[in-house]
Amino acid sequence: DLIDNSLDAAIQGQNDDDGDHNSFTGRLHVYPDVYQVPRGPAAASSTTTGLCIVNNCINTIRPLEKVLEVYNSSKVDSGAGDIGENGVGLKQGCATLSDLSFVLVKNGSDENIELGIVAKDLQREEGCYLPAFKFSNKKGKGSPSLKDQMMRLFSQPHHADVVSCIAQYGAASFGSDPNLVVGVERLCGHFDRICHNFFNDPHVFLVILDKVHHGQSEEYVQNAWDAQQKITVNRLMKDLGNDIPRTYLHIPSSFDFMIGDKKAEFKYWPQRLVELTSFTVNINPKISWQHKFDPTVHPDSYELRVFVGFDGLRITDPNAGKEPSLFVHSRQSGRLIKHHPDARTILRLTASGSTYCQGLTIIIDDIRGNLPLNPTKQSVAFGEEAHGAIHEENLMAWVGGVAHFFYNFHFKKFQELKRALTQKIASFGDVLLKKNRQTKTLDSSDLTTYHLSFKKIDKYIRADKSSAQEIVGSDTLYRLSAERSRTASASKKGTNGRKRKATSANNNVTRPSKSLKIPRRRQPDSYREAEAELESDRETKEGDMEEVDGSDDNYPPTQPAAKIQPRRRQPVSSREAESDREMDEVDDNDDSDHPTQPAVNSRPSKERLISRRESENEEAASEADVGEIGEDHPAQPTANHNAAAEQMNDDDECTEEDYKGLCGRLTLKTITQKAEINTQKAEIELLRDELAEEKALHQTMQQQIQSMQMMIPVDDMPMMAMYKSNKKATKKSEGGDQDPQSKINSSCAASSKPTPQKGSKSSPRKGHPTV
Repeated sequence: DLIDNSLDAAIQGQNDDDGDHNSFTGRLHVYPDVYQVPRGPAAASSTTTGLCIVNNCINTIRPLEKVLEVYNSSKVDSGAGDIGENGVGLKQGCATLSDLSFVLVKNGSDENIELGIVAKDLQREEGCYLPAFKFSNKKGKGSPSLKDQMMRLFSQPHHADVVSCIAQYGAASFGSDPNLVVGVERLCGHFDRICHNFFNDPHVFLVILDKVHHGQSEEYVQNAWDAQQKITVNRLMKDLGNDIPRTYLHIPSSFDFMIGDKKAEFKYWPQRLVELTSFTVNINPKISWQHKFDPTVHPDSYELRVFVGFDGLRITDPNAGKEPSLFVHSRQSGRLIKHHPDARTILRLTASGSTYCQGLTIIIDDIRGNLPLNPTKQSVAFGEEAHGAIHEENLMAWVGGVAHFFYNFHFKKFQELKRALTQKIASFGDVLLKKNRQTKTLDSSDLTTYHLSFKKIDKYIRADKSSAQEIVGSDTLYRLSAERSRTASASKKGTNGRKRKATSANNNVTRPSKSLKIPRRRQPDSYREAEAELESDRETKEGDMEEVDGSDDNYPPTQPAAKIQPRRRQPVSSREAESDREMDEVDDNDDSDHPTQPAVNSRPSKERLISRRESENEEAASEADVGEIGEDHPAQPTANHNAAAEQMNDDDECTEEDYKGLCGRLTLKTITQKAEINTQKAEIELLRDELAEEKALHQTMQQQIQSMQMMIPVDDMPMMAMYKSNKKATKKSEGGDQDPQSKINSSCAASSKPTPQKGSKSSPRKGHPTV
C-alpha cells in the first residue's frame, strides 16, 4: 500500500501532453534508515533502525492534517493522484509494519515542511491521535534553525506524549536510553535530505518506518535487536525487488525506481511468457451480452486489453501449478488487483483433465480504471455498481473467449497432443532463466495480435477461427513452431487430422491399424448363408452318392460356424505354415472316396473359404462407406482369413496388396518393439540411480561405524570381539555370504583398532571416558 500510494503520485503526468509534465521524471527510492552511532572521539559505527520510502510528486501534496485525519477515509473527492488517498493505505501500512512511523513532507519550498507521527503509544481508548506539525527549513540570517523550532515546540507540556515518541526514535541502538536531542537531530537530517539532496524536487513525500517488525519473533529481537533489525530490513527489500516487477505492468522505463542501490526493471512478463499476445475487446458494463451481442464499440462500452501467453518458467517448476492463471491489473500504473491461480471455472473453460494446464497465463489490463475497486485496492468490487453482476458476466465471458481461441490456435500446431505442447513450452525454460535479451516494458512492446471476429455459440463467446489473421509482433521473443515427427506425419497424412477410415484395395486387403491390440472382426452373417448354399450345391452334384449311402437322413447336418475367439497375433511365418496345412487338408478331403461324409471338426473346403473371403470383403467395403471406425476397434481381417486368402490357391503368386499388408504389420511390430525397448531403458536408468544411492548410503554407514568403533575404549575390546564372533556364527548358520565390500570394511576397521597385549593392564584412551 505504501509503495502504491507513492507510485500513484510519482507516475502521474508521465504520459501527459502538457509540456511541463513531460519534463517531470518520477522517482521512488526505498533504502534502509541507518544511524551513525558515536563510539568515541574519532570512531563511529552504523546501525540499521528501520526503512525509508521517499518519492516526488508533480502536484501539490494535501496537508498532513487532512491526510492523517481519522474516520474520514472515504473516496469522495479524493483525487486518484493525491498522496495517501486520504490516508487509507498510509495509516494501514504504517500500523502494520511498525509501532512508530514518521511522515515528512516538503510542499513547494523549504519554508513549507510538515511532520506527522503515526505511533501506537499515542492511541487511547477515548480515540485515535495522529498529530501533524508545520515547520520551516529556510536557511538564512535571522531564521531559527529547524532543530531550535522543534525543541521549542516539543518542550511544551501538552506535547509530552509526542516528546516520548521522538526520544524513543533517538534510542537508535538496543539498550540505549531514549534521547530527545538525538531524535530531533535524526529528523532534521531527513528533512535536509528531501529539501536539498533529492534532485531539488518541489514536492517530496517521505515515510520512515522505525523498528520494522516483519516476520521475526519478539524474543529474538530483545536478545539481538541490532542484528535482527538489519536482517529484517534487508529481507523486506529483497522481497520488494522480487514482487514489485510482477505487481506493476506500466511503469515507464524513464521512471527512477530504486530499491537500495539497484534499479527495479519492470519487464517481468515479457521475459518469461512464450507466444505473448495482445488482444483488445469491448466490454459493456450495463447490457448483458446474451441479450444483445454487439462486439463493436458502444457508447457505454470501454476497451479492455488482454495479454495471453504460456509461462515457460512456471511449467518447469514442480512446486507451481500448471493451471491457467488470471491476473487482474488496474489503474495507470497497472497495479495487481486480483489473482486467480486456476481460472478455468470463472472463464467458462473446460475444467477437467489437463486441458489448458500448460502454464497458460491471462492478464487483464484495465489501464483506464473502469473496474470498480474496494477502498484498499485489493480486489474488484462489482457490488459497488448498479449493474455489477452484468459487468462481471460480460468481462469474464469476453476474456474466456479470448483465452479459448489462443489455446486452441497453438494446440492445433501440435496435432492436439498435450504432451508435445507441454514439452515444447518447457524447452524455453533455460533460455528464460538467462534473461540475456534486452526487452521493453509490456506497455511499450510490439506484441503479436490477431484480426478476429467473434460470434455467439450457445452460452459462450467464441472467435471465428476461419477468419482469424495473425499479425506477428517484433517484441514477442519466444514463438511456438510445430515439430512434426516422421511417425506422426505418416499417420495423419491425407486425413487432415482426422482418424483413419478402414479402406480396401481391390476388395482384398485392408490397411493395418496403428493400434497395438487388433481384435478380430465379428463373424459376418453372410458366412452361414454362403455355407448353406455350398451344401445345397454339393447335394445336387453328388446325387448319385445317395444310392450308396441309402438315404439323405444319414448325411450329417451342416454345423454352424463357431465364433472365432480373439487370440494373440502369430508371426507371419506361423500364419503361412498354418495356411499351408489348411489348404493341404482341403485338397485331401476333395480327393477322398467319400466326400459327402466330412467330419464334424474338419476344416472347410476350398470353395467355402473362397466364398467366405468374398462375403467378408463385401461387408468390409460396405462398413467403410458408412463412416469412420474408431482407433480402439478398427476393422481388421483375422489371422485365419489372411492366411486363407494368401494361400487360396497353390499356384497363385503374392500380390502387391498382400505385400503392402505384410509390410504394414511388420512396421507396426517394429514400432511396438522400439517402444518397449525405450521403456526398458528408462527403467534400467532408474534402477542404476537407485543402486548408486544405496551404495553411497552403505558407504556412509560404514564410515560412521568405523568412526564409532575408534571411539570405543580398550577395556571394551574383548566384548566387541565376542560380539563379532557371535555375528559371524549367526551368518554362517543362516547360510548367507557376506558382501565383499563389507568384508573389506570390517578388515580395515579391525586393523585400525589397537589390540591389548597379554599380561598388560588395559587403560582407557586419553580423552575418552570409560563406559
